[in-house]
Amino acid sequence: MQKISFLVLRIMGSLIFIAAGFNHLLNTVGAAARLEKASFGFLATWIAPAETLIVLSGIGLLLGGFMLLAGFQTRLAAMLLLLILLPITLTVQVANPTGAGPLFKNVALIGMLLFFLVNGAMYYGLDQSRRRKSNSRLNSLRRGRDISVLATGLLLLLGACAMGTSVAQSGPQQLAETNPKNNYAVLISQPNHLKAAVNTAETITSHSTYNRGSLVVMACGRSVEAFVKGSNMEAEFKKGQAAGITYKVCGMSLKQFNIDPGTLVEGVDIVPNGLTYMFDLQQQGYVTVEL
Repeated sequence: MQKISFLVLRIMGSLIFIAAGFNHLLNTVGAAARLEKASFGFLATWIAPAETLIVLSGIGLLLGGFMLLAGFQTRLAAMLLLLILLPITLTVQVANPTGAGPLFKNVALIGMLLFFLVNGAMYYGLDQSRRRKSNSRLNSLRRGRDISVLATGLLLLLGACAMGTSVAQSGPQQLAETNPKNNYAVLISQPNHLKAAVNTAETITSHSTYNRGSLVVMACGRSVEAFVKGSNMEAEFKKGQAAGITYKVCGMSLKQFNIDPGTLVEGVDIVPNGLTYMFDLQQQGYVTVEL
């Protein structure tokens, strides 16, 4: 049963990385948008565009996940997945506004990878069929000592990240003082207004002089037609998602133009009244503009 438990851990753990890899490759735009909106996403996007990083990490997650699943070069697979998971944890999960849950989920995954980095596949893996019996006990002890040092360093790094998350969550006002962001909202009333809103989002990035934080596009009137599946503005909608736009659609306008909410593209939120929602954003300090 102990041997089977190691196998179950390896299989179930590998499925997390395989599923994440497929998500990065099949939902690249959405994953890239989350990276760009993350508090420390800029630490990664200065190296390469967000979509490029998402595709490369997706390939690495799939490769490492399948290697871990098969128990093939297990230590190498664990190291590859660690090198991908650590940057994701530092840039996306530290100071995550949704809470510390996603961060410590990654901490648990890193702990599992450290286990396989130290122990290999253990049982029922391709490594066992390739293992050479001439490996000496001394070499194993030395390898274990070196990996233990690495594991200790990684755990200390994660501890520092966890403390940083606690500080960020307990002191948001202090964080805002050191790195203030400006929030914007655009009210559109015609379908073609979406293109102008997306172009604006691509211009006023968090790294520009506008120091953009959140950008909301509030669709009222006939502009709600741009968010119906299959519309000629669907490509612009996806570009806006990649640029970090949060889309809101007026429920009153949907009723006025007899549009079934079920026909809307994924990624939009319906609010009862678009105008009152804009008033709420103004009270929250958003800079608003109407097209």
